Amino acid sequence: MPDTDSDTTSAARILVVEDEAVVAIDVRHRLTRLGYTVAGIADSGEEAVRLVGELAPDMILMDIILAGKMDGVDAATLIRERYAAPVVFLTAHSDRATLRRAGAAGPYGYLIKPFEERELQSALEIALYKSRMERKLAKTERLTAITLKCLGEGLLTTDETGQVVFVNPAAETLLGVAAAAIVGQPLEAVYRATPGEADGPTGREQAVLHCPGGRDVPVEQTTSPILDAQGGSIGTVVVFRDVSQRLMAEQALRDSVANLRCALAETVNALTVTSEKRDPFTAGHQQRVSHLAAALAVRLGLPEEACEGVRVAGLVHDIGKIHVPAEILAKPEALNAMEMGIVHDHSAVGYEILKSIPFPWPVARMVLEHHERMDGSGYPGHLGADAVLLASRILAVADVIEAMNSHRPYRAAPGREASLAEIRSGRGRLYDPDVVDCCLELFLREGYQL
Repeated sequence: MPDTDSDTTSAARILVVEDEAVVAIDVRHRLTRLGYTVAGIADSGEEAVRLVGELAPDMILMDIILAGKMDGVDAATLIRERYAAPVVFLTAHSDRATLRRAGAAGPYGYLIKPFEERELQSALEIALYKSRMERKLAKTERLTAITLKCLGEGLLTTDETGQVVFVNPAAETLLGVAAAAIVGQPLEAVYRATPGEADGPTGREQAVLHCPGGRDVPVEQTTSPILDAQGGSIGTVVVFRDVSQRLMAEQALRDSVANLRCALAETVNALTVTSEKRDPFTAGHQQRVSHLAAALAVRLGLPEEACEGVRVAGLVHDIGKIHVPAEILAKPEALNAMEMGIVHDHSAVGYEILKSIPFPWPVARMVLEHHERMDGSGYPGHLGADAVLLASRILAVADVIEAMNSHRPYRAAPGREASLAEIRSGRGRLYDPDVVDCCLELFLREGYQL
């Protein structure tokens, strides 16, 4: 039937079914005066059914007593089954038996002859409104039913007693049970799940669904009450979905990240060993600088990931020394200006070696800047404090402390007190004051040992 929402009578097309020609003509004139359109006139039940199929009227105004084998009640019943078209009975028969039989046909109104035009209009308008509302409701129900059936998540709905009244195909598949065996059963009998933790901001609960046959399926589930207009519970809806594939993908991703971190750690260790093989006199220097720098980063309150970046940069901060000839590294006396220039290049060389490695931290830049100083007197870029990373300033202090506590071919180790005096005298001028203060507390108050 056409789905019209018009509130004007001119939009309504009426099929008149009346076997008395005079009455049919009178009804036609009345409908026309009221602004309706007469779609056609039939004088038998058989013809009425045929015309409804051909003309698709908005309303059928039908007498009960008709010519032919099929009376109005039979015709109305068939029309309702085939076309769901609304029928208003127009008859002179108002006895209880006739009314009972007519009511079984599901009419939208009942008008007793003779009648006034206002009675006719009222009956038709009420019937048309009821028909429009029912079509809207039926359309909404169809859309909802199709949506629920196509939903990829399992859905169970119960009534107020807790018995299942609806199961969508996805729920049948996940549970491994046909809907016919689920509907009418208590929810707890067909949906057995061990709940876990809520899944973050979504509020969905992790659970393990125990299916027939001993099959357990990890799911996400949401249980919500269905409330009436007064806030009373009239049922419950449970939505759930299989998350097995997602959990496997997440585990695979975690394993992949762990493997990548392991490969990165081994790569860093290999670089550390490579650089220290070139200078056996400083063996262990990078590890000790890395340990101290990481301790300073933690004490300064840097995030865990940033502290890890400082630790890794410390392990490779002298990788550029593979560029320095071995005889310069092992020279047992002070270096001349040319040799010192070659040594000073190691920060930039280290940067060039590391800049293409996709570290999750600015390791190459930290290596480049670890010999810069607050006043711009460092190398290789003579950068001031504002241009140098905090992580680089941490490495600078750790490097000075460790270097002054280790022997070199050309000198004995000045020792702990001398190294602490060095950073104390250069506080704010050469070295970051916060890093210096942190380092002093670490050694003097907490007894840190290299």
